[in-house]
Amino acid sequence: MSTYKKLRTFDLDELLFDEEETLTVLKFIFAETHHKTIDSLPMSDSLREFAQALLVEAIDASHAIGYVHGVFRSVKNPVKGALTILKTFGKEANQNWFKYASVSDLQNAQVYNFVLDALAKFLPRLQDHVAKNELDEKPGEFLAYKVPTHGIVIQWG
Repeated sequence: MSTYKKLRTFDLDELLFDEEETLTVLKFIFAETHHKTIDSLPMSDSLREFAQALLVEAIDASHAIGYVHGVFRSVKNPVKGALTILKTFGKEANQNWFKYASVSDLQNAQVYNFVLDALAKFLPRLQDHVAKNELDEKPGEFLAYKVPTHGIVIQWG
């Protein structure tokens, strides 16, 4: 079952990522096939907010799911610098941005790969940034975070 989920909004002074970190986070969230598009994006506060909101959702959803048996911790870095940003973000993020992740969870922020796969539904919002379309409201999508019943669950962080 999926639930309609709107991304969190941030005031300008709450945005933590610079241009390079924003692009790294977007590359962490979206598949490698979209990395050229991400590199071509015009940097804006709206794009920085979008990347930060996606990361907040990824961390929070991963903690809402809780412990998963058979978790595999990969030593392969999905995008150079993404894990460093994930750790730094967890330390600098405001606790009230999260519904499920606690302060101690944020000290060791982790994201499941299947959560990132679900967040790929926000790809049309990324394309809005390419087209420089400004949204009237915060982006939302129907999301269903399903723990895979077979194979290995990858956890980043």
